[in-house]
Amino acid sequence: MPIDLIPLAILLAIAPGYVLIHFATLGRTGRALTPDLHLVLQSLVVSAAVLAAVGPFAFASLWPHRDHLSDYPWWIAFWLVGIVALVPYVVGRAVRGVSGVVQGHPNGWLTQLARIAVPASPPPTIWDWAVISEVMVDRFLIVEYRDGRRIAGAHGRPGVSLSSPESHGIYLAIEWTADEGGVVTQVNGTAGVLVPITEDVRCIHILTPGGKNHDDLPDQSGKAG
Repeated sequence: MPIDLIPLAILLAIAPGYVLIHFATLGRTGRALTPDLHLVLQSLVVSAAVLAAVGPFAFASLWPHRDHLSDYPWWIAFWLVGIVALVPYVVGRAVRGVSGVVQGHPNGWLTQLARIAVPASPPPTIWDWAVISEVMVDRFLIVEYRDGRRIAGAHGRPGVSLSSPESHGIYLAIEWTADEGGVVTQVNGTAGVLVPITEDVRCIHILTPGGKNHDDLPDQSGKAG
């Protein structure tokens, strides 16, 4: 392959799939797409499907003019925009529409058939909103359970929080003990605590280290404010 065509090949290999996945999942997972290896592999597979469906038509249209393609820039631009953006957008919105029908009629036979191609997604929760809005970042958290137990810690780097579609949870790099009266002592000899956010969690108190009436609270580094 000529070197000057490599960027175009990369664009066609990833962009159609990414655009389709973006519009198909927009508003369904409660968070933005994560640019990781999983998304890249998904984009490659979906892009291959888009090219398999649209590519033959583009090939049939441009092949007769293969020896003087420079005379047909608008046709090239048309097919490039169609493959990279237009078709993925239309198909992605269609998939999103099917997903809405599936959620509105969960017991229909058509729903069961559609779920083979469009799996049901969990609806966004208040936890998803908190993670996306970063309202817990650089704050001191007290996780309170229904039985009265409490886990406290400062949520900042290298802390991590997971939202839908993954199981909800949070990693507090600095762990503290807490009771009904508030924060007690730092837990020494640990590298933090992993806290699954399940139905057993009654609420999460979000405190500001160093704020009014909270001068003794530690920040994300574990030091008192």
